[in-house]
Amino acid sequence: MGESPSNLAAIFLVGGRARRLAGAAKSELVVGGSTILERMLAACPDAARLVVGRRPPTADPLPDGVASVVEDPPGSGPAWAVAAGLGQVATGHPRVAILPGDLPFLTAEALTQLVSAADRAGGDAGAVYCDEAGRRQWLCGVWPTEAVRANAARAKPGDPARLLFAGIGTTTVHWDYSGPPPWFDCDTPEDLEQARAWAADLK
Repeated sequence: MGESPSNLAAIFLVGGRARRLAGAAKSELVVGGSTILERMLAACPDAARLVVGRRPPTADPLPDGVASVVEDPPGSGPAWAVAAGLGQVATGHPRVAILPGDLPFLTAEALTQLVSAADRAGGDAGAVYCDEAGRRQWLCGVWPTEAVRANAARAKPGDPARLLFAGIGTTTVHWDYSGPPPWFDCDTPEDLEQARAWAADLK
């Protein structure tokens, strides 16, 4: 499928509290020799990339070309964080990927698959992955930027992510390729252990 589209914007939400990981910054956990955030940023080198949320002071600097912003107040939930991020996204990006910062197996192929599915559904549609149990993975999707921007303009601190997608037609995508699914997130120590085992197997 090649590289992710260059007209895509990608927002990475890294400010979660990670209570089940003793408050660790999930985006800075190492999987396969790189932090999860490094792996995710590498999946979309041609996108307009924006990291939203407070990172640890010990975190390495972001790569050149990656912007960052911290929502005010910090830790105010995903809808508020996305609203802050969209304020930094210039026009000219018809679609935006909205992603948490803990998806170690996000790939360019996965993003391209989402964009292609959304395009087939129409310019005003979004696309999200659906897991094996039939659950939509709302924070592993690609959306029409201006529709999300309009919804985010109504966001308040504490609002849930689903506010961002209200009224947007959504198509679901299944990951039918080999390897770990792109929506796999690291919420628990067991998740992190599984991710590291998979990454070792992929080497």
